[in-house]
Parts: sequence; structure tokens; C-alpha cells
Amino acid sequence: MNGAELVVATLAREGVRQVYGIPGTTIMDVLDALARQDRIRYLSVRHEQVAASMADGFSRGGGELGVCVASRGPGATNLATAIGTANDESVPLLAIVGQVAHDIAGRAAFEELDVVSLFRPITKWVVEIPCVDRIPELLQRAVRLALSGRPGPVVVSLPLNVLRATASATPGPRFRVRRPRPAADQVRAAARMLDTARRPAVLLGGGACSFDKAVLALAERLGAPVLTTWSRKDRFPNDHPLVLGALGPGAFESTETAVREADVLLALGCRFSEFTTKRWTLLSAGTALIHADIDPGELGKVYPPAVALHADAGETAADLGAALGNQPDRSGWLHRLRVSYVEERKLLPADTPAGVSSARLTAGLRAVLGRVPAVLVVDAPSTGVWIQRYVDFTRPGGYVASAGGAMAWGLPAALGIQLARPAERVLCLSGDGSFWMVAQDLETAVRERVPVVTVVANNFAYGNTRDRQRTAHGQRYFGVFYDNPDLAEFARLLGAHGERVTRPDELEPALERALAAGLPAVVDVVQDRHEGLPPGLSPLPAR
Repeated sequence: MNGAELVVATLAREGVRQVYGIPGTTIMDVLDALARQDRIRYLSVRHEQVAASMADGFSRGGGELGVCVASRGPGATNLATAIGTANDESVPLLAIVGQVAHDIAGRAAFEELDVVSLFRPITKWVVEIPCVDRIPELLQRAVRLALSGRPGPVVVSLPLNVLRATASATPGPRFRVRRPRPAADQVRAAARMLDTARRPAVLLGGGACSFDKAVLALAERLGAPVLTTWSRKDRFPNDHPLVLGALGPGAFESTETAVREADVLLALGCRFSEFTTKRWTLLSAGTALIHADIDPGELGKVYPPAVALHADAGETAADLGAALGNQPDRSGWLHRLRVSYVEERKLLPADTPAGVSSARLTAGLRAVLGRVPAVLVVDAPSTGVWIQRYVDFTRPGGYVASAGGAMAWGLPAALGIQLARPAERVLCLSGDGSFWMVAQDLETAVRERVPVVTVVANNFAYGNTRDRQRTAHGQRYFGVFYDNPDLAEFARLLGAHGERVTRPDELEPALERALAAGLPAVVDVVQDRHEGLPPGLSPLPAR
């Protein structure tokens, strides 16, 4: 084998099933090797950022490890935004980047770029493989690092001469590192605190698995309110009587009260981000924190814990549940919060001067998802607050949202999720600004028969920035409004299914037709130019 063939053989040994990318000079040998085998499917896309976001979605969708490839120079830089998002959100991802050959390196060769220096700040690990026979060793190490501990993206740079050299090495055995259990003495200390707590609360972050049985059993044993961090509301069944919603932008007062008034807060797999904690003001000084996280660097980084558990969230929940003693009656504390929470969540229909209001859009999505099981992928910041507040998810993995802040994540991530879950329906909610940044890859969805339905909240504006100009700049709007064509016609031009919705009564039938079409689809939901956050909410001021 040559180096490129050894790369493909190593990926196959590690269980990689799909690779996304764009052809380029320094990865042509890898593509040639992919073309001459049938274990790994390769999908060519229209932009490297799309390839990396698809790999991100494939990992989030349960495909274990998403993989993307790009050529040197601009191909590598185009990956950076999506890889930074995966790093910020602890998503495992492997990016393979071609590099100029060693014999011309350092001479400012065409598209030459220091790949290692570029990606070091935004990855878990980045390495350039120096010789062909180290490909299995370093590539398999990269895979294990991406998936172990706190997951994250890794980048492997492959010079052209390494890919073309004759190899004598072969892939090593595939293995995975077991997630750590907490120390027994720390579990006992945490259990003693919880046994005597009068107002405990449980906070679940991205490090907790969706609908983890051990977490569910622990929460029920405690009889404590359960909250999730921003954009992670799928971590606990939303129809459970203990649930109190998600923190972050648009969080209800009852949700925040549960954290403020808790005497003990059990935090499983969360990092206490800026949005989740209202810029680190939400936790009270008198609240005792029990913090479990697989990354020891997160323990005490923001809030010093009374008990720190360096461990997997699920393993911690299982051991804590076994260690608990008799629990006091906490029904009064829970009941008071739940009554307020249920009242705050009443969604009142509200119409706007033109198009479909976000309240109507949310109600329509909620109704259709109640009839047609589908995974909802959300990258629209303004409309996403409505979803966080008012749409419940009652099956594992039914909701995937980006908390990284980058636009253009939704459509490609939804494609990756659909490819990881071919038997399920995937519906993506995007803003029009985000959608247009990656709209060209609707062609990829049509060509590769990936039937994602994209619902575009089309308010002809960069809505989040528009709202900031309204609140922080005296309604001096500048650079935030634009025009769009008919997005349904655009979809049909590419061979996808297209629906245009201009009135509330058109919404649910259009969504159901799109989901039933069996094709990639766009539902263009036309809104007023000033439609955005729920009434009374404003974006956090820039700081």
C-alpha cells in the first residue's frame, strides 16, 4: 500500500463509515484510495465548512466519529469555523488535511500553510505525520483522543510525499478507553450532602447522555427539580414531572429560581457557560455545589465545588444513586416551582402585521412533531429561544442544537445527523441568514438523496444583530436587512421539494407535505422583518 491507501485502511479499521470533503491537490491520492474500496462512503460537498459541519452532525447523531477531508491552504482555513464549533461544544471530529510535500516545505510553496499552528488553539490535538509508516500509530491515536475523555476535534496533516510513499506498516487493533467512574470517597461525601439537602436541584449539561437511565433514576430518587444547560434540553424527558426546562437566553423565572434557591446543586457534565449562568451571576453564594465532569479542568474553573467528581456523568449518577440514603419529602419545594413553570410556559398565539409570527411557527412545529416523529435540529438563535421555551422532546436524541454561536451550522449538521440515522426523519430550523451561507449544499442533499427538511424562519434580516441594534443603538439599523428570493422556488430548481408559507393556516399542511415527500425539502416561512425573540426578551448586551 501507499500512504493514502494506508490512511483509508486505518480509517476502516477504526470503524469510520463516511467521509465528507472537497477534491483538492494534496488529497487526491486519498480520494483515489477511497474510490477503490467499498467500506467507507465518500460524499463530495460544495464548501469545506459544510464538510466539517456534516462530520460534526454525524458525530452528534450517534455515528461515533465524523470525518472530513480538505486540501492545503484555503481548504484548511475553510474548515476552521466548523472545527472551532466542535471544539467549543465537545463534539468528536476528525479532519484530515493535505499538505505540501516535505521537499518544498518552507519555501512559501503554492497554498502552503502551517496547519499545526492554525488548528492548535481550536482542537483537542493536531499532528503532522512525518513518515508513511507512522500513519496507523498517529491516525489511530487521533481517533482515540477525539472520542475519549471530553470529546473534541482532532486534525491530522498529511504531506503529499507521505501519502505517495510505499508503506510497510499496517493498522493496529481498534480499542476504546472506558469512561472513568468517580472516587468512592467523593461519592459518599456527595451522597451525604444530598441526603440532608432541603432544596436540591439537578443540572444536566452536554456531558450527560440524552435520557440516561441512571440520571433519571437518581433524579426520581431525590425528588429534585431537573434543569439543563443552554441548548441541551434533550438530556432529560421534557414531559417528566421533575423537569423545569433549560437555562440560558429565554429561561423562565421558575427555572432560574430553582438554581438561585437550591441549597445543593448537583451539576453533571456542565461547564457553567456565560449564557447558562447569566454571565456567572446565577448561582448563589450559599449554594453547595457537587460538580461531576469528565474533564478535570472544568472542576472549579468557574465555581469552587464542595465535592468535585472527576468522572463520566452517567457513571457518577449510577454510583450516587446506589450511595444515597433515605430522602426527605421535598414535594413542597418541587410543587411550588412546577406550578410557576407550567404557568409560564403557556404559549399564547400572536400574529404579526405580515407573514407568520414565531409564536405561530413554534405552535405549528410543536403540533407536527407531535404527530410525525422527527429529530429537530436548531441553529436559529432568535427562533431557537421559542423552541427552548415551548417545544417538548420526549424521546432520546429528538433535539440537537448548536450552542457555539456560529451561523451556517444547521443545514450541514442536519445532513450529517440524517446520514447517521437513515431510518429517522430530520427537520432543521434555520434563520434565513444562516441558511443562505450554506444553501448551495442543498444540491449535495439532492445528489446524495439525504431527505432533510429545512424550515427557514425568513425575516429578511440578521435578526440577532437587528435586536441588538434596537436595544443598544437606539433603533439605528444598519447592515442587518436584505432581500431574499422565493426559497421554495430555489429548492425546486435544485430538484428538492419546496413550500412557501405566508399565512399561519398554511404552515402545518406544508410541514407535513415536506416530511412526506421523501426528498430534501425547504419550507420557506415568511415573517415580518422585525420578528424575533419572545415578547419582553432582549439579547444580552455585547461585552
